[in-house]
Amino acid sequence: MTDAPGETAADGADELRGDGADELRGDDADELRGDDADELRGDDADGRADDRPNLLLVCVDCLRQDFLRRDAVDTPFLDSLRERGMECTELYATATTTTPAVASLLTGAYGEVNGIQSLRRGSLSDDVEPMASVLGDRGYHTEAMATGPLVPETGLDRGFDVYECRDRDEDMFSDWREDALDRLAGLPEPFAAFVHLWEIHEDVRVPDEYDSPAYGETPYGRAFSALDREVEALVDAVPEDTVVAFVGDHGESVTHRDNPLRLLAKSVRDAVRYYGGVDTRGLEERLNGYCDGFGPDIHDHFLENGHGENVYDFTANVPFVLAGPGVEPSTVDAQVRQIDILPTILDALGVDHETDGDPIEPGVEDRVAYMRACGASLHGERNWARAVRYGDAKYVEYPERDWPPGVYDLAEDPRELRRVDDPDLEAELADRLPERGVDPTDVEMLDINERLEDLGYL
Repeated sequence: MTDAPGETAADGADELRGDGADELRGDDADELRGDDADELRGDDADGRADDRPNLLLVCVDCLRQDFLRRDAVDTPFLDSLRERGMECTELYATATTTTPAVASLLTGAYGEVNGIQSLRRGSLSDDVEPMASVLGDRGYHTEAMATGPLVPETGLDRGFDVYECRDRDEDMFSDWREDALDRLAGLPEPFAAFVHLWEIHEDVRVPDEYDSPAYGETPYGRAFSALDREVEALVDAVPEDTVVAFVGDHGESVTHRDNPLRLLAKSVRDAVRYYGGVDTRGLEERLNGYCDGFGPDIHDHFLENGHGENVYDFTANVPFVLAGPGVEPSTVDAQVRQIDILPTILDALGVDHETDGDPIEPGVEDRVAYMRACGASLHGERNWARAVRYGDAKYVEYPERDWPPGVYDLAEDPRELRRVDDPDLEAELADRLPERGVDPTDVEMLDINERLEDLGYL
């Protein structure tokens, strides 16, 4: 990938779609557009797609992929959903912070193309058509129950008939639960519902009945065990002919969250690295390596907390499970991307629409995953990182810092505790990294600081 992805949607989209996109779309795509679209909407005069399944897209903020398969948590419903659906075990987020990750989820495009660079930088580009618009044009009622930073100012409300961005305290562990279930049960069919859940985002609040080691080693794991029952309630509220997509937006560092030594060490690291511009990676690797044996056996780094500051696998590898009418049980272990989720969902609904991603199906080959760290806790664009992951290796660069790139051999070091000196591997991966495109500081800054402060981002 060598062309700049960010200058315009048209100029950069081809590079970020991947070499095989045209083959997967097929030459006959045009036959499904224009005048023939009415045939896809059903026979009703109002164009409703009554012969198609509904869609329930549940996105759990901060959900790591490895917790779907972790014995230490108790998730019977999600275990059963994985068994009857298609599960992707190696899917990687386009960014490790909420708004740009969800933007890629809902558009099938990277931030350089869809216009959303970070929590505050950029709003949805006029050149992309998000999921709600695609399905709304085909007769679906579209409704979103969002929270956190997904405010309408981002443009992510485009195409939704109803878009709610609720307070963070309104969750499935509160009285809002009944409102959510009632709304889902009363949606006009066919519908496409997007439900964004905040229950395992910091600060985690564990329901009393789940606050024990039987449900997890950490508050994060225990809250996730409790949330499993609530996801089941959401699915039970919709008709049986509903395609259910269960995803995470990005992962999370959870192991040493409340350790006072970690809090102190991270504060010093942040001041020296983020404000002073000092490359502290060597010291961090030694400290993270020394502390790796302490605490639960979870892929994590002692000095990290939360998300948005790095592109390690524990913040980038997210779950994707698809189940429902026409979806055969399967497990996809190939590396795929967050931009592939929307085309996969649309394919399950029988909807043809071109995106930068490609549908996922059993037997696909590994795809190059491009990702960014652009969180508010990086204290400015000068500390953002860009990376590609491919072939059991990862390449990370810091465009505004005069630091050498970092290369990780994930086969030998899956916890990413040390960089490797491999010029050939570095050159191969660097060649797969798309050019940066538009300088993010040239992108509009949204006036949403009050909301972000309330959420603890600022």
